[in-house]
Amino acid sequence: MSRRAVPSTSLVARVRAWFGLRQEQLALYLGVSPALVRALETGRRSLTADVLQALLPLVAHLPAAPPVPEVEAAPLPPGTLAPDAGALDFRRRVCLQQAARLRAQAAQLAQQARRAERWAQALPALLGAPDSPNIAADNATARAAWRADWLHRQARPLPAEATTRWHLLRARVIALEAEAAALALALPG
Repeated sequence: MSRRAVPSTSLVARVRAWFGLRQEQLALYLGVSPALVRALETGRRSLTADVLQALLPLVAHLPAAPPVPEVEAAPLPPGTLAPDAGALDFRRRVCLQQAARLRAQAAQLAQQARRAERWAQALPALLGAPDSPNIAADNATARAAWRADWLHRQARPLPAEATTRWHLLRARVIALEAEAAALALALPG
């Protein structure tokens, strides 16, 4: 009797399904082997930064991920001993502490993005503004080039790696806070 394949929900599989690509076609686009695409899709290999970077332009066009169905755990049989409240509460506190640390890291990245956005908004006016009158005339051209380059660097948005890190941090915070909430419900009393 043949087994029916379970559809993969990996990011690579979602991209392939959305754009109607075969594994070989996606491998060609990403510049990797079809075997690596298969391994990524089945979860045998993790996405590397390079592959993720190449995949991001396609990911940006995916619709929102379908909601994850809630899985209700099977109830424990009657007469099962109560859980160790100390261990559950300790894990709950660890989750909350880790979530707070990750939230702070995400907040730093968000602050960097907001600063870059402010620079980008001010950039046209700053580029058109006259330079300091204290600059010697013989240095004015070099200074103007340096200044324009410096202003453009300040207005540069977060790189894709930092944006990806922000999303990953946010996902981990959500997961840790959900775990802490579930543990709080499991605590006796």
